[in-house]
Formats: sequence, structure tokens, C-alpha cells
Amino acid sequence: MKRYRPILIIPVLLFSLSACCEKKTDIEAEKKAIIELINAETEAYTDYDFEKVCSFYVHDSLNFRLTSGADDHVFLEGWDDIEDFFRNDLVNESPERPLDTRITVSKDDYRIKLYEESAYVLCTETWTYEIPDDTIEISSRQVRFLEKVEGEWKIVFLSFIGTSGYEEEEELEELGVGFNTVL
Repeated sequence: MKRYRPILIIPVLLFSLSACCEKKTDIEAEKKAIIELINAETEAYTDYDFEKVCSFYVHDSLNFRLTSGADDHVFLEGWDDIEDFFRNDLVNESPERPLDTRITVSKDDYRIKLYEESAYVLCTETWTYEIPDDTIEISSRQVRFLEKVEGEWKIVFLSFIGTSGYEEEEELEELGVGFNTVL
């Protein structure tokens, strides 16, 4: 019986050695990369950079966008529809903002659940419109699902619901701020 013990120990040692050599995922680094991607996508959107915005998304038929706010409800299915939405919003209609309006966007309350090659992300987003003698904030709760494509995070699903702004919509329209295209 003692002759067979080394035969059993060798596979156990090989398995243990291979498990130790596997590349460990740095969860905090992945979460940081996801947050940076989401913020960069928003910045590209506010800069009306169509090509850059598109670079943050998976371009396939399973990409979805669901949004609901004070101004509109949008359901888009598949990359072709989403790309058309961005083209219309960022290229064809890119409105001129009044020169005395400053728009900033912040995100907080991130909750991220990581999987091997995907991530489920929740956050709160606030758009702040600073105009002479007034500041208006529009908030939403977002859900995003991301996939890793060739080692980089990409958005495959985006949904948000406006949690404020319903009463401010008319005020923004009176000031000439393109509420529909900014959100």
C-alpha cells in the first residue's frame, strides 16, 4: 500500500501548483477600470464625440438601451439602432448650448458585481446645469452590463431612469438647453 502513496501525491501537488500559478484577478483594479470607462463614455457624450462614444460599446445585436426620464422613453435593441441613436443625437442634432450654460456630470454610489468576463454595475448620475442666477440638477439611477472584449471592458446594456427633473424640463427648454439630447 505504501508504494502507491507517491502516485496519489503527485497529481495533488500538480493540481495545487497549477492553482497557485493561475493569474489572480485584481478586483479593485477591474472596478477602477470599469468606473473610468463609464466616466470616459459620459465625457465623450457631453463632448459630442460620436466615434469615441461608439468605441465604448459592444457592436452586436444583443446590445440594449432602455431609458426613461422627464422628457422621453427610449428602447433600442441591437447595435444598429443604438448607433443610429448616437448619430442622430451627437452628429445630426448636436445643439448649440447657450454660452452662459455650464454642464457637468457626476456619478457616485457605484455598486459593481464582477464575473469572470462581465460586470453588473449600478450608479447614480447627476447632470448639473449652471446658468446665470440658477443651478438645475437632473439625477438618474443607472444599470449597466459590461463584457470584456479582447481584454477591454465594453458596454453591452445601458438603462437609466430619471429620478428627478420632471419639474425642471420646462425651465431648461425655456433657456434653450437641449434636454433631450443631453441626457
